[in-house]
Amino acid sequence: MLRITGTLLPLVVVPIGLLVRQGILDNRFYSSDAWYAATAIGFVIIAIAQYIVTRYRPSPQAYLVFSVAYHVFGIAFLLTVTGFLSPILVCWIALMVAVDAYFGTIAFLISGLALVATGLASMLLLRLSGYEAIEVFFYCLFILSVGLTISRIRNITDKERVALTKTQQEENFQHQRLLALVNSMGDAVIATDEQGVVKLYNAATLGLLDTNANLTNKKIDKILQLYGQDNKRVRILEQAQEKRVVFARTDLVHRFKDSEEINLYLNTAPIQLSYQSAGEKGFIFILRDITKEKSLEEERDEFISVVSHELRTPVAIVEGNISNIRILQERGASKAILNRALDDAHEQIMYLAKMINDLSTLSRAERGLDSAGVDINTTEVLNELFKTYQDRAHKKGLSLNLDLQPRLPHLTTSRLYLEEILQNFITNAIKYTKQGSVTIIGHHTKDGVYIAVKDTGIGISKSDQRHIFEKFYRSEDYRTRETSGTGLGLYVTHKLAAKMGAKIDFESRLNHGSTFSIIIQQKK
Repeated sequence: MLRITGTLLPLVVVPIGLLVRQGILDNRFYSSDAWYAATAIGFVIIAIAQYIVTRYRPSPQAYLVFSVAYHVFGIAFLLTVTGFLSPILVCWIALMVAVDAYFGTIAFLISGLALVATGLASMLLLRLSGYEAIEVFFYCLFILSVGLTISRIRNITDKERVALTKTQQEENFQHQRLLALVNSMGDAVIATDEQGVVKLYNAATLGLLDTNANLTNKKIDKILQLYGQDNKRVRILEQAQEKRVVFARTDLVHRFKDSEEINLYLNTAPIQLSYQSAGEKGFIFILRDITKEKSLEEERDEFISVVSHELRTPVAIVEGNISNIRILQERGASKAILNRALDDAHEQIMYLAKMINDLSTLSRAERGLDSAGVDINTTEVLNELFKTYQDRAHKKGLSLNLDLQPRLPHLTTSRLYLEEILQNFITNAIKYTKQGSVTIIGHHTKDGVYIAVKDTGIGISKSDQRHIFEKFYRSEDYRTRETSGTGLGLYVTHKLAAKMGAKIDFESRLNHGSTFSIIIQQKK
């Protein structure tokens, strides 16, 4: 503003000097055309130089030079062209404000003293009358008062501007710190106003909603497509406005455009600026994807229900057999009858032991216990399993074979998990094979080490193949029902393989046997 004012000053000074020269204005104090030309040209040169220098290379020294020059030429113009009592004197106010802005109070006082000195000089040099001397006094008083007033207002304004800038910087810092805090949260956070218009959100929100779109100024109920357990649309803003308290829900699902759904934990809290504030100023929504937790919870409830059902039958049989044995003993039943009842009870006890063992293995796998990878000699492990189950296969009249490629590579994985999986394969193969053979296979492939157990048993029907890895599932084939089993073996095997990062596969044809295999990648 000051730079523009200085640039425009010649447009005021030159015309007024010209009017004085022509006698249109009071020309009693007009000295000569030389003084007029010199001062007018000086103002023009200073204005142009000041505009250029301060626009492109401003410096305190430049401001000082131009301020002094304006004062010198101003004094000369007043004393030689227009006289002190000219309207041009009002421009001195701009000079005083400028030096005060650039150099402070001392410069302002020096400019004021220069004004007073110019007034005194005009009275002495131009021999003004008493009335005119009084006018000079009041002119000086007016210019100084207006300049001082403007200067003080500017000073107060500058302080307020500095304070405002500092406040804005502090507010911006707090805002950035809040953003950093919100963005560091793993949960999605959305802040809205009272009408549900989004004002703030974090990066986790975009990840949860699987979008890169800008959510600012969008309605919360447009962003969140929420549905309840009754499949009815839920508008969370209406609930937030109605309740006006902190509440959470875990029974909602968010439905994407492709109809895919995720279960959400949603916490809603009203925002109140202070304890005295009347009414809330918006809402904070915290969201978390709990699809996995919901699935595990449902699976756990189902698991507990099925386990309790599966345990009830063998416990009832054992309890009944033991009660029958006591009654038979009291009646003097034969030893053969008692032994048969004991065998039935023992078989059910072994069934329970097998189920407990499977459940224990499953529990350890779910908690990640015994999952540490160790160096395993693959050939050695398969040879040990072959020796362990050779007698069992022989007693059933089966041939247990070992088909290993030479120099099988070592593996780095959980030995306990691997042995548990292969034992399940081998025991199932022996159990469901009435005649023929069971073969343990170990080959090296481009994907890793291929280990399989192949049998010539009863095989699995196509309808059963879809369910064999489900917990507690047992085929309806009467030949399967002839043997005891918990229905957990292959389910546990599948879980253990997933923990190992391995892949289980099988091939089976009814009445032609089955081949269960696992491929374990080599650790590099």
